Amino acid sequence: MKEHNNMIRWIIFAILFSWAIYALIPTYQTYFSSEKQTVEKIKIKSDLSKALAKQERGEDLTGLESNLIKTYGEKADYLSLAPEEIEKLAAFEKQNLKSLALGLDLQGGMHLVLEIDYDQLLKNKATKKDKQLEDILAAAKSRAGSDKEIYLAEVKTAFSEKNVPMNNYFGRSGESDEKILASLDSAAKKGITTTLEVLRNRIDQFGIAEPSIQPRGKHRIVVELPGVKDEERATKLVNQAAFLEFKIVADNEILQQKVNDIDIVLKNQNDYLESNAISTDSAAVSKAETPAVTEAKTDTSKATDATKLFSDSAADTTAAAATDEELSKNNPFKSLLVGGQRGEILVKGKNKLKVEELLKNDNVRNVLGNHEFVWKNKPDVYNNEEYYEILLVDKKASLDGTSIVEASANLAGDNSATGGWEVPFELNRDGGRVFAEVTGKNVGKRLAIILDNKLYMAPNIQVRIPNGRGVITLGGGTAEEARDMAIVLKAGALEAPLEIMEKRIIGPSLGSDAINSSVKASLVGSLLVVIFMIALYKLSGVFAVIALFLNTIFTLASLSYFKATLTLPGIAGIVLTIGMAVDANIIIFERIKEELGEKNTILSALNAGYDRAFVTIFDSNLTTFIAGITLYQFGTGPVRGFALTLMIGLIWNMYTAVVMTRLLTDLFMKKNAKSISI
Repeated sequence: MKEHNNMIRWIIFAILFSWAIYALIPTYQTYFSSEKQTVEKIKIKSDLSKALAKQERGEDLTGLESNLIKTYGEKADYLSLAPEEIEKLAAFEKQNLKSLALGLDLQGGMHLVLEIDYDQLLKNKATKKDKQLEDILAAAKSRAGSDKEIYLAEVKTAFSEKNVPMNNYFGRSGESDEKILASLDSAAKKGITTTLEVLRNRIDQFGIAEPSIQPRGKHRIVVELPGVKDEERATKLVNQAAFLEFKIVADNEILQQKVNDIDIVLKNQNDYLESNAISTDSAAVSKAETPAVTEAKTDTSKATDATKLFSDSAADTTAAAATDEELSKNNPFKSLLVGGQRGEILVKGKNKLKVEELLKNDNVRNVLGNHEFVWKNKPDVYNNEEYYEILLVDKKASLDGTSIVEASANLAGDNSATGGWEVPFELNRDGGRVFAEVTGKNVGKRLAIILDNKLYMAPNIQVRIPNGRGVITLGGGTAEEARDMAIVLKAGALEAPLEIMEKRIIGPSLGSDAINSSVKASLVGSLLVVIFMIALYKLSGVFAVIALFLNTIFTLASLSYFKATLTLPGIAGIVLTIGMAVDANIIIFERIKEELGEKNTILSALNAGYDRAFVTIFDSNLTTFIAGITLYQFGTGPVRGFALTLMIGLIWNMYTAVVMTRLLTDLFMKKNAKSISI
């Protein structure tokens, strides 16, 4: 009977061991094979090729791309990339997905501590927005500083000092301040939960292996991104609010009136005029001087030419003014605007900050009322000089991006007027209904598509759009930008922008040092255990050492197969598991010694030793396993990694310490049943 049972056990072991080797092969090839250095060089060549292509197109480079060109740009062996190398890289990256993932502490990456911008969160929740609300929230933010615990209390105090009821801006008319504060506090807590989900969706689509996104306290979020090299792109992806809005562009008559009113209020501010000498560009731009934009634009040929606001008054002013300084005094705002040949209003790059400061002026904001100016996301270039388009739109959005259910990055078709990359999007049923209503009421007007307060395009509304589908055109944007935009739109908008409270970049060399140190410590500890077990228990000690080795193999295979992440605390968990396994074997061997001391036969001593030790080993492992569950459930980050490897190791320990050592002992007993080396 024993022979039959052992045969089944050996078959089960063979299956488990084959599975473990199969699960660990991708890990070996990824981290230890001779091809690793070859593939790393191919990866550098591939990244260099993409960076050089971006540089040739005149696109902005990230810090990583600039360093790549600086380091390898002049090395001939890095400038060519063969098709077979591309295939090898693709195969290696596919295989890498099956290998054991390393945590932030082992392979390097990015560590971020984020906090929701409560000031902007309340602005988003407000039923109306004006200068008074901004002043009240600014006062509350100044008093609370970085302490979010007292922020809402300071908001209430700021409203009380101004004798302004909170229901003027939040909640319903007549609602008490306490109820409104409770609602805002609930919205803030929900904001953390929503932000966690949005960040997980974005990072999953970004393709980062095994990220860690955990709340810290009530107001902060800790994000760990192992293996991230392009920190600029990752930071932008995580921190981008992705707040998409659709706003109606103001008519030309309104635009002209607002510009003239702004000039009047600024002209009347003598202190402003005396302290600021603004260099200007003549507003009456001849067609020869009109900047021709390099970036392809949305077709606005049927839009009314907004530059008409410069044609008469600006020309008269120019004729009357003896100098640019007088023009600046008479038209301090209009003098900074330039009319484009497509009907757009432009601002020279060197004057952008001046215009932004003017638009922050309290009187200017009062003049704008229910309208606001938005800037184009990218400048246009003419004769190596940058021009930014500025557009007057309704302050209140007709629709936002919360209704988006699908977004993707595509190359524009041949019939596209702009070419380049575009991001088609689709709204849900409610969003599609509102979109149809908005476009139906505003046929003939322009609809500005604004993402995070930056204008991407403002196409004409030709007809009512009933299907809830639209396209954001990037023009000269890159495939990477299009993909990132699609990711943030599809994953959803954040409740409010995130503030980066802490940012650490952990280099791969630090991770390599951590691996080397932990491996050395593990090897030294394991070697001492091996020496102790063999010296004390002789051949049975060798069986115990083999069981320890199998325990480690099975634990790593489980982590790899189920796509878990190995961290530095995880390695500590494996070492602790080795200690637990040794403890189990010592209990078994000491029980066997006791049975032999009572003059029992070797076979009965073995049976009694394993049977009686099993309950003790099971209880010991079970209590430790329960502790591991508690750590995993309530711990975060490194603690969870330690708990996971500990629990997996304990499960395998029950198999290797009890079953495998008995199988090996029985195998030896067949040859010599009269004695046992223990």
